[in-house]
Amino acid sequence: MIRGTDRWIDGGSLVAETADGEIVGHLLLSEGDLVAPDCSVRRIWMVGPVAVTPSRQRQGIGGALMRAAISFVIGRGQPLLCLLGHASYYPRFGFEPARNLGIEPPQPWPDENWLAVRLPAWRPTLLGTARYPPAFDK
Repeated sequence: MIRGTDRWIDGGSLVAETADGEIVGHLLLSEGDLVAPDCSVRRIWMVGPVAVTPSRQRQGIGGALMRAAISFVIGRGQPLLCLLGHASYYPRFGFEPARNLGIEPPQPWPDENWLAVRLPAWRPTLLGTARYPPAFDK
């Protein structure tokens, strides 16, 4: 569980609901770590999970959640977002293989699934190995 930990981002739990209040989608942002080559650690933001009710998929709900999340993260001055995701879905939001940016995955995941998006505060000196919050280890 992320809520109540130091990895929780206030406002980083986005919910999509219908006009009558039915929840049809959710996206969670949380703080992970980036361990630099010099072993220094800084916090970075991670995306996941992202979910849309199966009967409501392919209706733009996931895309709306991703665009809202990216806008939120830019507004908070974060340099990038990382995620483990589907290779044909996330590039439409600007995600690219994170290794191309010098961000190694926490596990040996394929380049097409370990993704990051550079945001306006991104700098090429942001390098290292990412780690998800400890809650994801369970």
